[in-house]
Amino acid sequence: MKIFVLCLIALAIADKYDQFRAFDEDEFGRTLIDTLQMQMSTGEPIARFIEIMRNLETSIENEQKEDDKANNEYQNQCTEDIKVLQQESANLERRTVEIQSILDELEPLRSYKQGQADAKNAWKIETEKKLADLVKKRETEKAEFDKKVEEHDYATFVIETVRRMFSDKSQSFLQLNNESQWQKVRDYFINASEQAKKFEIKKSYSKIFNVLAEIASSAQSEDFQNSPTVNRIVNLCDLMLKQIEDSKALETKAEQKRLNMFMLEKGNFDKDLASLNNALAQLNAAILGLDNRIQDQKRDLTDYNARLSAKNKQSEDRGGECREKAYNYQLTREKREQKRQLVSQIIGAFSANQRDFSEYVKLRGQAGDFKGKNFQILGNPTED
Repeated sequence: MKIFVLCLIALAIADKYDQFRAFDEDEFGRTLIDTLQMQMSTGEPIARFIEIMRNLETSIENEQKEDDKANNEYQNQCTEDIKVLQQESANLERRTVEIQSILDELEPLRSYKQGQADAKNAWKIETEKKLADLVKKRETEKAEFDKKVEEHDYATFVIETVRRMFSDKSQSFLQLNNESQWQKVRDYFINASEQAKKFEIKKSYSKIFNVLAEIASSAQSEDFQNSPTVNRIVNLCDLMLKQIEDSKALETKAEQKRLNMFMLEKGNFDKDLASLNNALAQLNAAILGLDNRIQDQKRDLTDYNARLSAKNKQSEDRGGECREKAYNYQLTREKREQKRQLVSQIIGAFSANQRDFSEYVKLRGQAGDFKGKNFQILGNPTED
C-alpha cells in the first residue's frame, strides 16, 4: 500500500513539485520542511511557519553581521599584530646589519694589527739574534785579549826573572860554578820556550826564548862574571820587555776601542729592543681589545640572528593563524549564506504557492518521509 501511495505522489507532483522536492534534497531544507509538516500536524496556523522562517532568516543575517564584525576586528588585529611583528623583525635585521658592519671594520683592522705585530716580532727576533751575535763576538774578543795579556804577562815574567839572574846575582845563583850558572839560564829559557809553544796567539815567544837559550848555551865557556854575553842578554831582555810593554799597551788600546764599539752597538740594539717591546705591547693590547670586541659583536650577532629567526617564525605563524581564520570565516559565511538563501527561497515558494506547498507536505507525510528528528535544528539554524 505504501509503495502504491509513493507512486501516486511521484506521478502527481512530477512537474509542479520539482522546486519543493529540490528543497527536500538539501539536509537543512528537509529540516525546514519537517518543521512545516510538524506545524501542520499540530494544527497551528501556517502563518506561524512563515513567522518562524522570517525570524530564522533574520537570525541568520544577524549572526552573519556579528560574525562579519568579529572577523573584521580579528583581521584588523591580525594586520596590526603582523605590522608590529614585521617592524620588530625589521629592527632586529637592521641591528644585525649594523653589527655585521662593525665586524667588517674590526676584522680587517685586527688582521692589519696582527700583520704589524708579526713584522715587529720578526724584527725583534732578528735584532735579538744580532745582539746575541754581537755579545758572542765580544766574548770571543775578550777571551782573546785575556789570552794575549796572559801570554804577555808570562813572557814578561820569564824575561824579568832572567834579567834578575844577571843583575841581582842572588847568593844561591853566585854559589853555582860558571858552567852551572850558564846551564841554569839555558834550561830556564828552554823550559819557557816549551811553555810558549802552547800559546794560542803569541807563539813567536817560543822561538825568541829558544834563541836566548842558544845564546846562553854558546856562552858556557865564558866567565859568567865578566862575560860580554851577559850584557848582550841583559840588553835583549830590556828590549823585549819594552816591546812587550808596547805590544800590551796597543792590545789594551785596541781592546778598549772594541769595548767602546761594543757598548755603542749594544746600546743601539737595547734601544731598538726596548722600542720594539713597547710597540709589541701596545699592538698586543690593541689586538686583545679587538679580539674582545669582535667576540662580543659575534655573540651579539648570533643572539640577534636567533631573535630575528624566532620573530620571523612568530610573524609567519601569526599570518598562518590569520589566513586560516579568514578561510574558516569564508567557509562559514558561504554556508550561512546558502542557508539564508534557502530559507528565503522556501519563504518565497511557500508564500507564492501555499496551496501546492501544503499539499506537497501532506503527501510527503503520507509517504512517511517525516521523521521529526530534525525539528530542534531550528533552535540553532547555523549548525552544519
